[in-house]
Amino acid sequence: MPEITPAQRTATTAKVILGAGVLAWGSAMLRGSVVATVIAGVLLVFGGALLIAARREV
Repeated sequence: MPEITPAQRTATTAKVILGAGVLAWGSAMLRGSVVATVIAGVLLVFGGALLIAARREV
């Protein structure tokens, strides 16, 4: 079984965080919650930054 690289682990974590951000953002938009929308936006930005960092690691 091939070893997973640190960049692949970081990319997987980033994808999970992005997915959580998208789900939280959709839920917050449906409820009309400004605070929850901002928190979901922070998750999206953090996940995107992690994904960019993972791609630069390769």
